[in-house]
Amino acid sequence: MDDMKFLSKDTKVFSVVTSVLLGIALLILVIVGLISGKFLEISVVGSCVVVFIAATFMGSMQIKVFGNYKSQKKYLCADGIFYICLTILVAITGIVFVLVPNAKVDVRYFIFVFALVFAVWKILIAVLGFKNKYYNAFLELVIALLWMASGVSVLFTLFENLSTIGQYMLCVSNYTLGAVTIFYILYSYVFKEPNFLVTETAKAMLLKEQEEKQQRLNRFNSRFVDVNVNQVKPAQDTLEDKLKKLQNLKDKNFITEEEYEKRKKQILDEEL
Repeated sequence: MDDMKFLSKDTKVFSVVTSVLLGIALLILVIVGLISGKFLEISVVGSCVVVFIAATFMGSMQIKVFGNYKSQKKYLCADGIFYICLTILVAITGIVFVLVPNAKVDVRYFIFVFALVFAVWKILIAVLGFKNKYYNAFLELVIALLWMASGVSVLFTLFENLSTIGQYMLCVSNYTLGAVTIFYILYSYVFKEPNFLVTETAKAMLLKEQEEKQQRLNRFNSRFVDVNVNQVKPAQDTLEDKLKKLQNLKDKNFITEEEYEKRKKQILDEEL
């Protein structure tokens, strides 16, 4: 049971691709900010975009992992759905903030509330992880704290005397959140086998899958062997061929009439 792999190959491939894309996005953002000389302005907007992408990828990953052998841990699917829903809400709120800058109610309050709610959710996930001794529980807690820091940073930007500090905090928390998300995905779904997927149901499904795979392989091998045997197997003479050969031997006087009749009888007895 120790060598069982409870994550499908396509899930691991998706994990690697997701991590690479996030890493490239972070790197491009930092380089553009440094080259342009407007690191803070670009990072505030850019890091929020990176977090939006990271949250979408993370939610997709959680739902995808949940589908591997139908994990009994339903919170995985809920976590993925929550990630995606929250990301959509924050994105819509951000668009409203840009399009309606003079709104009576500053939508950054909503972003703060969304981030805070999600941070509380991740803390609950972390507590559940520590309780069940899941290896990535600590990372869940780190992500929760970073979401909280990001929300507080947005709140700080509402106040004139704290706006600059809030912007710097927002950049740091979002960049760190993006980097931790990359590490979380690689650590949880590539370098280690998730112990929260190891259930009796998953074991039974995996064993059944392995047995079916072996049966398909055996059937293929048997067909391959049969084909080879048929290819090398010499063609069998028909009754008519055998009698013709025997007649030919008699006509050329290689055998006598008596021997001919004797062998002819043997051939007919064998065939009939």
